[in-house]
Amino acid sequence: MNELKMRVTPHFTIILDSEDGTEPRQWKLCYTYKAIARIEATINKDIKKIADWQSLSSGKDFPVLVWGGLNKFNPEVTLDEVIDILNPEVQRGLSDAIFELMFPGVAAAYAKLLEDNKKTGATGTAAGATADPLEVTTTA
Repeated sequence: MNELKMRVTPHFTIILDSEDGTEPRQWKLCYTYKAIARIEATINKDIKKIADWQSLSSGKDFPVLVWGGLNKFNPEVTLDEVIDILNPEVQRGLSDAIFELMFPGVAAAYAKLLEDNKKTGATGTAAGATADPLEVTTTA
């Protein structure tokens, strides 16, 4: 019988620098299937599909994405607390980090495709950092 070895579910830490001088807090985000189910039940989108990422709302869906990722290590954090703390300044970097956790290598593959297109003069039909590079077609 073959063995299937698993690694610990990948996660990353967000350091919340306090504005009042108190010790910064840390949140660990981890996207287990329990977290994904929690998110999908709340926003009614399939976040396992790259295409659904393009329709995520900044104000409504994105905070839920962060909140769901807190379920394993910081379940005490409420959605309201996430909404109070998040701001547009950090959203892009945080969104990219979450996307990379859920779809390892896809953003890098897409960036490579864009770079290759620049070199050859080809143009892709998909747009955005979360576009599926496997669905991009090019023409020379």
